[in-house]
Amino acid sequence: MRFIKVLGLVIVFFLTMVFFQQNTAELSQTITLKFDLLFQSWSTIPLPIYFLILGAFALGAMVVILFFFVERIRLGAAVRKARKQSKKLEKEVNALRTQPLEASEPLAVEAVSAESEKAE
Repeated sequence: MRFIKVLGLVIVFFLTMVFFQQNTAELSQTITLKFDLLFQSWSTIPLPIYFLILGAFALGAMVVILFFFVERIRLGAAVRKARKQSKKLEKEVNALRTQPLEASEPLAVEAVSAESEKAE
């Protein structure tokens, strides 16, 4: 499985390098991003397109890392809760094992054998 993941990453890396190499002139062109909101207007300095692509990739990677970090915390809490419940149930089982058996009712096997002795 690890081999397939590494192979997939190598293929993605190779295709990305081919894309950037074949489109160097187009990706080097600069653009200015603008944001107009009612009475306020913002604009960036002229940025090459490849910078925006790499920035979007980095932002996406940070969002994914944040998502996985939150998921890791949630799963860790679930594991702690399960371990706590497991310890509680183990204590209960151990307590039941050490309790003496109370013979308040005769076992069904003993009752059947006693009835068969009376019948003879």
